[in-house]
Formats: sequence, C-alpha cells, structure tokens
Amino acid sequence: MNPLSIIRQFVKGLTSDTEPGQIGWGIALGFLIGLLPKATLTAQLLLVILMALRINIPMALITVLLMTCVNPLMDKLTDPVGYYLLTSQALYPLWTKLYNMPIVPWTGFNDTVLTGGLVVGLALMAPVYLGGKKFGVYYNATLKEKVTNSKFIKGLKASWLLDWYFKVT
Repeated sequence: MNPLSIIRQFVKGLTSDTEPGQIGWGIALGFLIGLLPKATLTAQLLLVILMALRINIPMALITVLLMTCVNPLMDKLTDPVGYYLLTSQALYPLWTKLYNMPIVPWTGFNDTVLTGGLVVGLALMAPVYLGGKKFGVYYNATLKEKVTNSKFIKGLKASWLLDWYFKVT
C-alpha cells in the first residue's frame, strides 16, 4: 500500500458513517496498543487484530499516536505493576513455562513495562470503550460535519493529483 492510498483510506475512515461502537472499540484498542512497547510481538499481534476487526481504524491510529506520546508518563504506573507480577512467587512457574515455549518469549512478556501495560490496558479497556462510544456519538453528531467540510479534507478531495493517481492505478 502506498502513502496516497493510506491518506485516502484514513480520510474515508474519518468521514464515512461509523457506528459509535466501532469508534469506541477503535479508541479502546488504540489505547491498549499505545500503552505497550511497539517492538514486541504482542504489539504487532494487536495491530493485526486491529486491522482484522471491523472498527474505526483512523480513531485507533490517532489514539495509538496520542497514547504513545503520553506513554512515558504511564510507565510510572505500568512498570511497578509489571514488576510486581513478574517477581511474584506464585506466578513464577507460569513465567518459567511461558519462557520455555517456542514463540512466546518473542512477545516480550518478561518486560515489566509490557506486562504492566497489558494488565493496566485490559483493566481500563471497558471504561475507555464506553468513553470512546460516547465520543463516537458526539463525533457523529457534531464533529463529522466539521471534518468533512474542513479545508484539508476538501483540498484532498479536490486534488487533481489524487484523482489522476487513482484513475491510473
């Protein structure tokens, strides 16, 4: 996929009719991915799930970007949670068994920030989804028209270069 296609799909996702639930799930999954270090198999698998589900991908990507910017502040919460879980004597046999499996160590589960981020993200997923769903109602009622009529979107839609490109390909 080339950059112009990505821009077109992003704009289409922002301006097309979307259900509040799809926006809510996009924000919730983006929140979870944004809490995790991105260079792990866990984050990559969550991105594949994001692309496979019928959710609002532009909202998810915006949330991932925002959460990635806020993530250094969230590490102060997720790191101690992950450290507590990974050093818990009760969970030691589980971590040993997981580490000895073939592919599981690539998920990065033995990183305190990843484990804590996954636990905190999953714990907050329901409230974030509900907040995202409310935002989806607000977005559809007021913001979608503003986004559709913005100069940026109109400029992209009126661009002869984009029209020519998509007629050729």
